Amino acid sequence: MRSLAALVLFATASFAHADPKAEVYAAWDAMVAAKSYRATLSSEAGGQTSKQTIEIVIPTHMRMSGGASGDMVVTPEGAWIRIPGQDWMAAPPGTTEVSKRFLSPAFIEEAKAGVRSVQALGEEQLAGKPVRTYQIEQVMTVMGIATESSTKLYVDVASGRPVRQEVAATAMGRNSRTVQDIEYVQGLEIVAPE
Repeated sequence: MRSLAALVLFATASFAHADPKAEVYAAWDAMVAAKSYRATLSSEAGGQTSKQTIEIVIPTHMRMSGGASGDMVVTPEGAWIRIPGQDWMAAPPGTTEVSKRFLSPAFIEEAKAGVRSVQALGEEQLAGKPVRTYQIEQVMTVMGIATESSTKLYVDVASGRPVRQEVAATAMGRNSRTVQDIEYVQGLEIVAPE
């Protein structure tokens, strides 16, 4: 009985002293380790609303579809864009390099370096499953543009992976809000457009 009490005390003490920042970093690492996922985004900025789907196979492939800027595919062979109403074309070299940067696990390390604070908010239910939630305050420079963001992150308790982000961001004096739902897809294939 005493050993059971000690085990319960140890478990609660460990939980009470958990590091929210380390938990968020572990969730981001689990996302990278999953290798492939699909994110559905809904964004509001400047009075405009847009929806976009981004599929990623780390560290080499990405497909973006929807949104005002059109579609993009990145593979080891190159990158292509399709502006609404036009055919696929090769993406400018700078676009290709920037896109590949986001596929690199090193990008997660940049994201970690930009974190100012993390607060554990507790557990909730999302789509009928338990999730841990966190509030993250962060500053990052992307493509030379400084961005401040405040993110509510939802981490699936069973897998330890992020499943939703609600991001309020400010960049170049403009505010935006994005909700990103993340689904992990094994065997996701992304090929160059024909």
